Amino acid sequence: MKFAVFSSAAFVFVLFALMLLDILVRGGAELTPQYFTGAVSDGGRSGGIGPVVVSTLLVVLMATAFALPLAVAGALLCTELLVHRPASRQLVRRSFEILVSAPSVAVGLIGWSLFGQVFGFGFSLFSGAATLAFMLAPLMALAFLNGLEAVPQALRSQSLALGLTRWDTLVYLVLPAARPALVAGVMLAVGRALAETAVLVLTSGVTTRMPEDIFDPGATLAVHVYNLAHNVPGGESRAYAAAFALVVVNIGVQLLLTRWKPRLANQEATS
Repeated sequence: MKFAVFSSAAFVFVLFALMLLDILVRGGAELTPQYFTGAVSDGGRSGGIGPVVVSTLLVVLMATAFALPLAVAGALLCTELLVHRPASRQLVRRSFEILVSAPSVAVGLIGWSLFGQVFGFGFSLFSGAATLAFMLAPLMALAFLNGLEAVPQALRSQSLALGLTRWDTLVYLVLPAARPALVAGVMLAVGRALAETAVLVLTSGVTTRMPEDIFDPGATLAVHVYNLAHNVPGGESRAYAAAFALVVVNIGVQLLLTRWKPRLANQEATS
């Protein structure tokens, strides 16, 4: 069993290392300090990715902010309000699982119809973030739900028996105990948002100008990579450079995740 686990882990690591090496070899020559801050020019064949980085950060931050309250509400609905209604609880959980597996293109079309046309935001960072939030919310909700379900029910019962209200029990005991799972859910959703392409092509657009506000269109890093690779003649090396930048950001997110979880666990052990 151990051999199979270590072999699978080694296989995945080797594949990731080969992918990273391929991206670095093909696009490494384009990577300079000015590349990360300069403006895009000649359709992406020259210049940098500064406006694209700004658009990426705006979309990811807004999408996470929009999705977080929905995810927390959905998870608390299952674990706290529907605890004595297993059928309804299972229905809500299945809904989250179905939404997580929804095709990106379908979500993008719905988002464009709703936010782009009905509400009149058109191609904009706001439309992209609002649509992306519908994909991130069920992903975070499932992670939150697993974390909350891992908190022993005895902890809630003992707290109520000592005279604490359900709200105090939730805020001061349950949520701190589930905090590592909550952080993991947020960080995984951010990683998903950074890599999403289809939804944002249909809602936030592919323009590489510096956005003046959230209602301007803008391409994220993943969209920029796709556009360079498929629509810009001679943009292949720049596509690999942008892909490497995207991988670096994703690696940073994962390192942040692994760095926060032990720290949070230590805080809970000493509290």
